[in-house]
Amino acid sequence: MLRCSNPFRDRAPWLACAFALLPTIALAAPADDLFTTDQRLSLRLEAPLRTILQQRNRPEYQPARMVAADADGTELAVDLRVRTRGKSRVKACEFPPLLLNFPGEQPAGSPFAGQNRLKLVTHCDASSSYEQYVLLERQIYRVLGLLTDATLRTRVVTVTYYDTERGREFATKVGFLIEDEERFAERLGVTTISDERVSAARYDPAALALLDVFQYFIGNTDWSALAAPAGESCCHNVVPFARADGLLVPVPYDFDSSGLVNAPYTLPDERLPIRSVRDRLYRGACREPAALKPVLDGFVARRAAIAALFGPAAGLAEKTAAQARSYIDDFYAVLDDPRRFQRAFEVGCDR
Repeated sequence: MLRCSNPFRDRAPWLACAFALLPTIALAAPADDLFTTDQRLSLRLEAPLRTILQQRNRPEYQPARMVAADADGTELAVDLRVRTRGKSRVKACEFPPLLLNFPGEQPAGSPFAGQNRLKLVTHCDASSSYEQYVLLERQIYRVLGLLTDATLRTRVVTVTYYDTERGREFATKVGFLIEDEERFAERLGVTTISDERVSAARYDPAALALLDVFQYFIGNTDWSALAAPAGESCCHNVVPFARADGLLVPVPYDFDSSGLVNAPYTLPDERLPIRSVRDRLYRGACREPAALKPVLDGFVARRAAIAALFGPAAGLAEKTAAQARSYIDDFYAVLDDPRRFQRAFEVGCDR
């Protein structure tokens, strides 16, 4: 059995030990069929889209029908409810993200069997270039999956949207589904919390360090693992889950505001000392280099695997893939340059 030393007596080795233990935080529940394959799923969503898209400020579920094909090509139709979701994208996007709610039991063979709620990341805009942003964001979830099991699973879908109010097809676009947080909690044997604020001391140190570096890696500043907008549960684009030992594990989501995606509708918060989302800014806690080393070693060890995610196999255009790989390479250039490393992780860190 691997044993860790006292974190208050020997912090850096203990952090390395905790990082090594992080991927084994218990796969308590069996994986469901929806997310056990990476094969793209073709769907047809029939819904009153005009009404749904008009209800951006006060979204209400609308009845809908989802048609999917099973392994034999037989079409299966399920009833569900649909509404818009999100904050920034619901304002910025012509076609914002959706929340799918599946009440009751699904028919045998349905890919949605056992599902309750699923987030659907949509194309945002009719332009084909926006599908590239969707695919980039989806790959970020896969990058995190290379570093830890504590990440939400995803699956790429091609959705034909049929507007039942106008009696015509609206569009056929690429999107991706995100695992429901309750299903994630069941799968990993963790529980959700409802606090508005969370202190850093409540987190698993290795898990929080990984989150801090990961957000810097993708160039994301639109997040907080410690606080939420007034009246909401913590946190901002991060969900804290409690393990059996009482420590919290932060699970991030919504990466469209990152520099790696570089969506045209995103801008950094005006209070931050950056002018573009492509400008990386470390918003994590100040840590000694020795404390960051095990996390950074994880990125270095998986560099080739991470780069491989941003290629033609992901459906990315060559220009998009090349820009993503270049942005990733710049992260590793920071790690290799002592001056850039100090400016990134020691000068601008959160004290």
